[in-house]
Amino acid sequence: MSDFLRERILLLLAIKAPEAKIDLNHIHEKVSRDVACAGGEASKQDLERELRELDAEGLVENRGGLYYITENGRSELRSRLPAVSGKMNLSYRMVLAAKEYYPRVADQILPFLRGRAVSVIKVFSDDSDPLTKVKPLFVRYAKYKPKPTFIEIGSKESLMRYVDDHAVDFVPYVHRIGAKEPDWLIIDLDAGEGLKSAAGGFLAVKLVAEKVFRLLEGCGVEPAVKFSGSRGMQVWASLDNSGMPKGDLFAHYRRIVQLIQAKVEAEISREGIPEGLAEDVEIAGGLTTAKVAGKGGRAKKVLLDWSSMKPMGDVRAPFSMHYKTGLVSCPVDPKRIMQFDPSEALPEKVAEGAERLGRLFVLEKASPERLLKQIGL
Repeated sequence: MSDFLRERILLLLAIKAPEAKIDLNHIHEKVSRDVACAGGEASKQDLERELRELDAEGLVENRGGLYYITENGRSELRSRLPAVSGKMNLSYRMVLAAKEYYPRVADQILPFLRGRAVSVIKVFSDDSDPLTKVKPLFVRYAKYKPKPTFIEIGSKESLMRYVDDHAVDFVPYVHRIGAKEPDWLIIDLDAGEGLKSAAGGFLAVKLVAEKVFRLLEGCGVEPAVKFSGSRGMQVWASLDNSGMPKGDLFAHYRRIVQLIQAKVEAEISREGIPEGLAEDVEIAGGLTTAKVAGKGGRAKKVLLDWSSMKPMGDVRAPFSMHYKTGLVSCPVDPKRIMQFDPSEALPEKVAEGAERLGRLFVLEKASPERLLKQIGL
């Protein structure tokens, strides 16, 4: 029982903000719930005894009846967690991963958050199954009264304040605060439900991502590619809006995505489906689509989604963790799009290569003239 409890106590304390006050009643409420879900029991006396032992070992500190984890306690948890993680509270594990990950990539993610309204996704324990599920909370405003105020994150300190409050996923607007035009062109590539479960489904997404990237690159645009954090990919670019047609720029950007889809589909139709994909994809009527509505009609297609191209449209930031998977929405080397594997998006791996990956996602404004001519806008 001792090991069973100590890991859960350490995990609970490790996700708390430095100034948080954690007493025995709070520890009992949270740990006993998780232990019960794992088929065990934990009385307040059991926890009190375990806390004394952790204190004696220098893993936890008792300050007048309030408990804090020590650095030795964090090290102990890191060494033990991989072996028992599947039996531990999933939201706690994700928050702990976020607390260790975001300080290491703050310089890479902050340029995509500064000056924009940012939605944050917080994760909490699922009421019925805290061990394998999370309860997400989407937060768009920092405060609601006397009037809604957007969340702004401009520093490492403000980023970590949200992480301390269980935020793991950061979703900025595609335009700056007060702006009436997008400054990112975002093409979100999403596999239909029939492709997501197929062995070649993600391969099909990567194929389309590579073709979109090459098309933009061939038109003098400097695009960047990133993994969605789940089963998709995204291609981003930055266009000089002064060279765009007059009128609603958001509508023009949506139309650009639709016309890019037509060009990519025509190329796929000419070249055919590569070996290894034919069994999993359905090419009748095309491999790709730009029709956002009607999921049933695109179950085995790759959607080039333009829906973020609107006022208050948002998108997961590069280097943000995905709240469903715990993987990072990380930049992908355009030279090896087809070789990319989601295992490369584990937070620890991304943090280790953060500077290198950051250099893959530097968006330079490009004239849209050649692109518009190529796609016929």
